[in-house]
Amino acid sequence: MTELSRDTEHLSSGQVNALADGELSANEAVTLEQHVAGCHACTLRVLDATRLKAATATAAHAMAVPPSALARLTAQVQRQEPKRTARVYSFPAPGWMALVACLLLAISLIGWWQIRRTDTLSAELLDQHLAVLSSGAAPEVISTDRHTVKPWFQGKLPFSFNLPEVLPPDTVLKGGNLMYLDGHPAAMLLFTIHKHQVSVFLTQRSSRLPATERSSRNSGFNVHYATTRELRIAAVSDVNPLELDSLIATLAQAQ
Repeated sequence: MTELSRDTEHLSSGQVNALADGELSANEAVTLEQHVAGCHACTLRVLDATRLKAATATAAHAMAVPPSALARLTAQVQRQEPKRTARVYSFPAPGWMALVACLLLAISLIGWWQIRRTDTLSAELLDQHLAVLSSGAAPEVISTDRHTVKPWFQGKLPFSFNLPEVLPPDTVLKGGNLMYLDGHPAAMLLFTIHKHQVSVFLTQRSSRLPATERSSRNSGFNVHYATTRELRIAAVSDVNPLELDSLIATLAQAQ
């Protein structure tokens, strides 16, 4: 799976798709990522495949089961609840089975909705991160000084945030962009850790970022989450997950 063609010395279509879908083992992923890091052509192919996956996930999100469907299902379950009588076991066995089936379906739909919501968001965050990397455009505010970056966002966001006085070792603030996630305003902070690019997204807790942290890995990139009393934080990078968590924790503690 990880052996490159001797004729082309490039990734095959299957390898590109497997890398974009995150379907490789850790060793296979490392081998292919090392090749991509030194091959411009394969980098573009993996980037295109990743963007296509993100676009597909975003389109699929529009077809997700709306919360109103869960409300209708709950109402149906309530209508099927047996009336209380003096007799024990008076409710027919098929009725109990139908009730249990409906409850299990409701629980499954809620869990599926939360997982799908998080996965779709992770794909969107990764797409935003890759877009910044591929464009090469300078941030809207360029500075390593937190006293310059934070004030730039004031008046542009319906919330505020703090930047820590001291960042983890070899972590540098590069600037930031104003952006939107699912129609909600967000601050995109750009950092480097050992020259690895890191994108950190800050939104209000009432916005679309999931209430529970569910880290994921896709195409060699880690997407990690954290929450504070007022904010949700998401970070995307190919840096070591422990160092990514250290940056997120530092940001969360500063709030």
